[in-house]
Amino acid sequence: MEGRRYLLVCRNIDCRGRGSDELMAAIKKGLDERGVEDIEVKEYMCFGACHEAPNIVLHPSRHWYAAVKPGDVKAILDHLCGGPAVERLMNKIDPTHREFIFQLLDAGLF
Repeated sequence: MEGRRYLLVCRNIDCRGRGSDELMAAIKKGLDERGVEDIEVKEYMCFGACHEAPNIVLHPSRHWYAAVKPGDVKAILDHLCGGPAVERLMNKIDPTHREFIFQLLDAGLF
């Protein structure tokens, strides 16, 4: 579907151990409650940034949220619904690594 957006939640051991399952469930619930239908929430095996787990990447907008906590879910949902990006969760990942992951996603590898 054209215009489709993806919210990719890392589900590797570090992210899961720090709550990515709960974050994914809370974000799905929040999107349903807000009636957002153009965002598909998907699992992602690993972004390779375990030191800043849990990680959430928005595609194709190229927003990477790292070290996400349950208290950040509302701000992320607000961003997905047209609000500002959550700056406090961004720019924690090495720019070269971040760009590499974005290129993989742009190539359709998710």
